[in-house]
Amino acid sequence: MNKIEVLAPAGSMESLYAAINKGADAVYLGGNKFSARAYASNFDNDNMLKAVDYAHSYGVSIYVTINTILKENEIQEALKYVGYLYEIGVDALIIQDLGLFKRIKEEYPDFELHASTQMTVHNGEAAVYFKNKGFHRIVLSREMTLEEIKHISKDLLIETEMFVHGALCISYSGQCLMSSIIGGRSGNRGRCAQPCRMEYTLKGEKTGEQRGYLLSPKDMCTIENVNEIIESGTYSLKIEGRMKRPEYVAGVVDNYRKAVDKYLFKQKYNEKEGKGQLLQLFNRSGFTNAYLKSNTGRDMMSYNSPKNAGVPLGKVDSLGEIILQENISLGDGVRYKDKGFTVSKILLNGKEINEGKKGDKVKLFPIDYKKGDNLFKSLNKKLFDDLEEYIKPYTKKISLDARVNFIVDKPLELIIKYKNKEYAFLGEVVQKAEKRPLDKERVAEAIKKCGDTQFKIDNIEFESFEDGFLRIADLNSLRRDAILSLTKSICKEYRRVRPIKNTESRNSTYIENKKLKEIYSCITKEQLKALIECGATDVAIDLFSRELNALRYNDIVDLYNKEGKNVNIYIKTSSIIKGEFKQICNTIEKVMPYIKGLITANIGLISVFKDKLEIIGDYKLNIMNSQSLSFYQEEIYAPTLSMELNKTEMKSITKNNKGNISLVVYGKPELMISEYCPIGSTFGGRKTNVNCNGICSKDKFTLIDRVNEKNRVMTDLFCRSYILNPVPLNLFDEIDDIKAMGINILRFDFRDENYDEVKRILSIYKNNMTYEKKEFTKGQFRRGIE
Repeated sequence: MNKIEVLAPAGSMESLYAAINKGADAVYLGGNKFSARAYASNFDNDNMLKAVDYAHSYGVSIYVTINTILKENEIQEALKYVGYLYEIGVDALIIQDLGLFKRIKEEYPDFELHASTQMTVHNGEAAVYFKNKGFHRIVLSREMTLEEIKHISKDLLIETEMFVHGALCISYSGQCLMSSIIGGRSGNRGRCAQPCRMEYTLKGEKTGEQRGYLLSPKDMCTIENVNEIIESGTYSLKIEGRMKRPEYVAGVVDNYRKAVDKYLFKQKYNEKEGKGQLLQLFNRSGFTNAYLKSNTGRDMMSYNSPKNAGVPLGKVDSLGEIILQENISLGDGVRYKDKGFTVSKILLNGKEINEGKKGDKVKLFPIDYKKGDNLFKSLNKKLFDDLEEYIKPYTKKISLDARVNFIVDKPLELIIKYKNKEYAFLGEVVQKAEKRPLDKERVAEAIKKCGDTQFKIDNIEFESFEDGFLRIADLNSLRRDAILSLTKSICKEYRRVRPIKNTESRNSTYIENKKLKEIYSCITKEQLKALIECGATDVAIDLFSRELNALRYNDIVDLYNKEGKNVNIYIKTSSIIKGEFKQICNTIEKVMPYIKGLITANIGLISVFKDKLEIIGDYKLNIMNSQSLSFYQEEIYAPTLSMELNKTEMKSITKNNKGNISLVVYGKPELMISEYCPIGSTFGGRKTNVNCNGICSKDKFTLIDRVNEKNRVMTDLFCRSYILNPVPLNLFDEIDDIKAMGINILRFDFRDENYDEVKRILSIYKNNMTYEKKEFTKGQFRRGIE
């Protein structure tokens, strides 16, 4: 393998320059809309064109992110924007919304599409499914191990992209509703408010409590794992950081470029020194390699602070001095506790110095710190000053060879060779020299002065040369015109003409069975007992929970034997199924004689069972528009609409729809799902090479935020954690309007309710009983999201 893509982020033009100057093979960036980093500077259409042309002139690919879920009224605008990107030569789009995917494949079938990490592809079956649907590349979930990446990339021969450096989401990307439900700022729409970076208290009913930034992971760094990553077969090494400074982009790209080239071309690079520089650029209490090798529990977390930690500088002694663990210079940034300062003076043995060396005992000014404080170097001014040189355009140069014909009475001819192709340009007619003719050196000197361009002409060969004369201004003009024309020729090769619009109407094929159905899902034996006593005829059972008295295989058999003719049984699964995929499939196969279908948002499971069982797609499929609804209606029995839709938006996407549509009308929304378990990593003692003690099976835990909202934390048999909303969604008084929209499957999700609570909820629903509104929420049904 001699080609590995280093893929860099660009939230601004300066970051684009930095990435290309430091050797990125490709750059991903977002436009003003539809990007998962809505608060980055991003690129308007004019700057997008400049960015595309600038990158292409260096042979660097541009991938544009349209990696958010789209509302009904945005699909056409997004498609129009796709047309613009298609025309200007964008190399690929990174997308999340399957409605937009559907429309792009219809109108721009040759546009390369990459499945965003927001699509939560984390098993081989899902990767194959999306490849077969038309995705060229899969951006894998950050939670995957090297072995899982290798399976998809090498065994299944799928082009993959993986994150190698930068900030981590603690929840699976595309599966987090916390920011959305708390404040209407949806992570699926690029507007995450980062509640995971807040302080929380985790409290057990019997175990006590622990406080800290319990959902804040360290940043990912795999600089010491690059060899293994390349050998996994993945194609693209992706750096996170569209919100970071251009200098950060320059420094990170530089290190990963060198690490890759060390593997590919045996070039020299010291990973330990590189990691030291990366730590100085940005870190949160150190780095983690996430889940590449194993789940390291608390060791991957930054419990003490969610901010840039810097690197340890030293501890303040009784004299207010520190013994330096790192060099320190005037202008460097220093942090301690939640405070910080810029170094304005350094004293060594009472004398002012500009730089203190590691091991020196110094006093730093201004002094606001106290004895015992630990100081950290949070900004290396020299490093950032050095990197600042690379955020300017045209710092990197492309070497060209040229030939010149300088013949009297003929136009000066300049022939430039670029990528084995020759481009010929003619200048003014060479005059007969009346006094001093121009010599070769003077002609070559003028032609080599490429200045503020991406090119430099290293070698000039004179095919023919006669004593003649031309004004230096004419030589300069020819050089400028030639370089400009060459740049235009390169960029023109990427331009496309929009295809003729396909006016043929394509009929959707979906299961038409508008029978009204109410499906009640449960986890425990007590919940199931309450549902059966209340006359539930469609019941979904989660067999994979660690909750006390959780339902298991024998309970399915018993229910079937007792109520088989009266009750339709479904299996409900998590949206995440990774290493246990075969085990889950085997369980489903085992219970298949007793069940009617599945409720799941796991694409791998949907792919395996869509022709065998009645599948209800869960709300984590993130269906926000009629096109994505149509996509899934062609695949499964009934998709469930996103919990992020409001009433008006639901009406617009269900209008005239003839297929089955499902909606959750009761239940605690699942705010986060994570491979990391806050219970296991605190009370359970889980860390590198130490397994959890299983405390979650012995107690019930609640995550309490700064406004005292209490979020239940649940776990499954595979040590995944689920954070639930403090109060349940309740749309009972909206049911008539919901049915009028054509929504025919109403879902009731019971997660941590006890027997009496289930009975009470069903009684409220079936008997139209009054209830305290403050006990429940309508979620986004009335307000919606940004």
